[in-house]
Amino acid sequence: MTEHDQDKAPESLPAVLTDLQAARVRKALAPYVAARTARESAKALGFARMYVRAVLHGEIACTLIFASRVARVLGMDLDALVRGDGP
Repeated sequence: MTEHDQDKAPESLPAVLTDLQAARVRKALAPYVAARTARESAKALGFARMYVRAVLHGEIACTLIFASRVARVLGMDLDALVRGDGP
């Protein structure tokens, strides 16, 4: 890392995720939801069941708030989840 790299602000995440970012969130969330009831998954995420279902099926946009809840529930770093830096 050079001294000029330290002067740059980290790239921020958009309020509504890109298609690629949303796909990463859906891919990470799918096994979690599959292993639980819709009610359990929705309660853990803090969103309505139909909302979780709609995000998983790509029917509505995935927001940063939703992604942050997914990261919390999965015990992941939000940046790693959204940007694909993690395992």
